[in-house]
Amino acid sequence: MKLVYNKNNTKLQQKSKNQWFLSVEWEGENRKFWLNFPFHLLKIVEQKKEGDLIKKFTIKADSIITLKELLKKHKNKMPYELCMELLYNIGNQIQTLERFYLGIPYVDLDDIVVIDEKTFLFLNSDKLIDIKSQQLEIVQPIKKSMFFSPELQEIKKIPAEISYKSSFYSLGSLIVFCYYNKELDMNTEIDIQIRSLYTSKLYWSLLRLLEKDTSKRHYLII
Repeated sequence: MKLVYNKNNTKLQQKSKNQWFLSVEWEGENRKFWLNFPFHLLKIVEQKKEGDLIKKFTIKADSIITLKELLKKHKNKMPYELCMELLYNIGNQIQTLERFYLGIPYVDLDDIVVIDEKTFLFLNSDKLIDIKSQQLEIVQPIKKSMFFSPELQEIKKIPAEISYKSSFYSLGSLIVFCYYNKELDMNTEIDIQIRSLYTSKLYWSLLRLLEKDTSKRHYLII
């Protein structure tokens, strides 16, 4: 099998065009990264246990591609239903990590893989930072991304501290890009930029995620 990804106890292999395998050593710090992920929606073909504790599992899929590749398949405009799945899956992962005082400063297209073109998974555990007093400490330069939060964009020198909610804003701007194929304009009101989604769950969720005031920024789907 062709080894596509092998990092932080996570291995992605391709056996053939329509046969992919994602194997995870689920223990220690890595367990926090995967807890609450909707594996019941996927095909688990191998599972190793010690008593009741899962130590390793392998998922079989017809396809595992990056979010960037999925966007190309949809001509750079993802349908509403897939954007909602992206919101549910990645938002759930971010919230789970927060329970263990771990945060992500921002998300990018290459950080996320899509299993069978419907289940999204943030795979880049290198971006994890400890949350201390609701802050993330940035201690090294970060390559600029169109999905930076306002507080990340404002960093002039390091080390610097930003809100742990930076990932919420980043996720919101990523979803806007996936749905509209355009970069978020921070100088224009958010409700104007996403007006075509008005009254939908995604509209209200994006307004909460893309709040510049971090005290009012929330991940909530109702």
